[in-house]
Amino acid sequence: MEHHSDPEKASVASAPIANRRHRVVRLIDCVWNAILLIPALWIFGSTHLRDPGAAYLVIASAAFFGLLRAILGLRVFLVLTYVPALFGVLAVGADWLRDVNLLEAALIRPDPREAWPVIQPYVVWIALAALLFATPIWVLFRTPSTRTARRKRSSATLAAITVALVMVGAVFHRTVLRAWPLNVISVAAASAIGRDDFIPTASAYAATNPRSATANWGASRLPGLHPQNEIYILIIGESVRADRLGACGGQKQVGIQHDAIIYCDVTSGSSSTHTSVPLLVSREMPGGAYRVSKDATFMKAFEEAGFHTYWLALQERGIAWPDAEIDMFLTAKRTDRESLLPSLRSVLAQNAPRKLIVLHAYGAHFSYCDRYDPATAAFQADCSKLSEFPDESTLPDFLRAYDNAVNESLRFVDAVISEVAQAGGSSFVMFTPDHGENLLDDERKLFQHALKDPTHWDTRVPVVMWASDEWRAANAARWERLRANQGAKAMHADLVPTLLNAAAIRYVDERQVAVDLGAMSPAADRTRWVMRRLGEKVDGDRLR
Repeated sequence: MEHHSDPEKASVASAPIANRRHRVVRLIDCVWNAILLIPALWIFGSTHLRDPGAAYLVIASAAFFGLLRAILGLRVFLVLTYVPALFGVLAVGADWLRDVNLLEAALIRPDPREAWPVIQPYVVWIALAALLFATPIWVLFRTPSTRTARRKRSSATLAAITVALVMVGAVFHRTVLRAWPLNVISVAAASAIGRDDFIPTASAYAATNPRSATANWGASRLPGLHPQNEIYILIIGESVRADRLGACGGQKQVGIQHDAIIYCDVTSGSSSTHTSVPLLVSREMPGGAYRVSKDATFMKAFEEAGFHTYWLALQERGIAWPDAEIDMFLTAKRTDRESLLPSLRSVLAQNAPRKLIVLHAYGAHFSYCDRYDPATAAFQADCSKLSEFPDESTLPDFLRAYDNAVNESLRFVDAVISEVAQAGGSSFVMFTPDHGENLLDDERKLFQHALKDPTHWDTRVPVVMWASDEWRAANAARWERLRANQGAKAMHADLVPTLLNAAAIRYVDERQVAVDLGAMSPAADRTRWVMRRLGEKVDGDRLR
């Protein structure tokens, strides 16, 4: 007896299964596309003042992923966008847990040694997320009957959509190419073809020098007799909070040994090295559209006034793109004294009567125990406890280690002053860090710096000023004014005018809010601006 299967009944029986599979695929498709847009919706807004707005960047992101999905089909689309999808979730996590803009952090290419301590507490969760995001791809490829093949579309329709999007991108490229993930793609493409000049169009944090070779400060020396030998030094520290100095309310062991003037209430330009340092050495104010402008740094003003200029740094060139006549980017050792003093001695010994030297140190940057010699430290800290994110039990060791790192930063300043004093002549030394540091100071439990939003703790920094006897004798009134202003509410923008006028250099600077602390006191009611992100600033005195 023969049995014949009924194709129609089999088809009816399999229909519910096929429908369920289809619904699962549609769900995966929708959720995946939503996740891909998370960086654009959550953390990536308009980064330049000229951008029409964040909404256009989101639209550009959605159009890019939509076109890619239409052309590739779901299976290939999921494979090719696995990394962006995973990044989206990690970006939200970084923003939510640490107030860190992960997109900006990735674009500035951080040192892995600095990034690892921040990432380490979340490694397990990152691995679980990576596994979870691989699951839908595995499910789709393990289910041949699932309708993952792309629908038949007219080649002409796809071509028309593609051409339209390309034309829109060409017309509005300064906005569109800043949209996620087109910014990263554009940077990679420009680097691959050697068009570094194009990179800033796509990313404000790209590694290319934007400074114009023709920019100048219109500088010259004021009339009068000037010393035969002059040395001016700006030391840019790292991650030093004002309130940790003994003179500013901290431990009395943390301080300067020389007779110096110390300012305790100074706002930094931002809470991030990559935006604070370019502001510090420029005539720009927080809130500008570019991380590093086309303008020259204040070193150009010293050069125009007849000084030889030097930039000695432990941190990379791309942070500020210095325009000194001679620059040296050195390998960091345990302390700034070990790393920078030999090169400083070499520069001081050069036969140049007038010198401006900028020293960019590593200061008190995390990991704190890596910044000082435990054998000579002022405080005993158990560094074995500092590999994880701090909590109430380990915070005391973190604070002791941080105070040691801050103290080592000041010992470096003392060492620089000693070298300059030994060189003789008329000299002036100024020290300030790029920003401060969060140390679980309040209920937010924030740690380190360069978070999404600046705080009081990571933007309140000290300034130290020292001058030789010869300089003080010739500038007695200016030195007394600097001392009288110690209690004033100063900001980083005041330091370049103070340093230039200390050298009797006149120059062009259209900023009205920045003052020369050696000639006048800042207005008590002025707003001390701090950059929140490119194109956006906040009142530094309202930060908590």
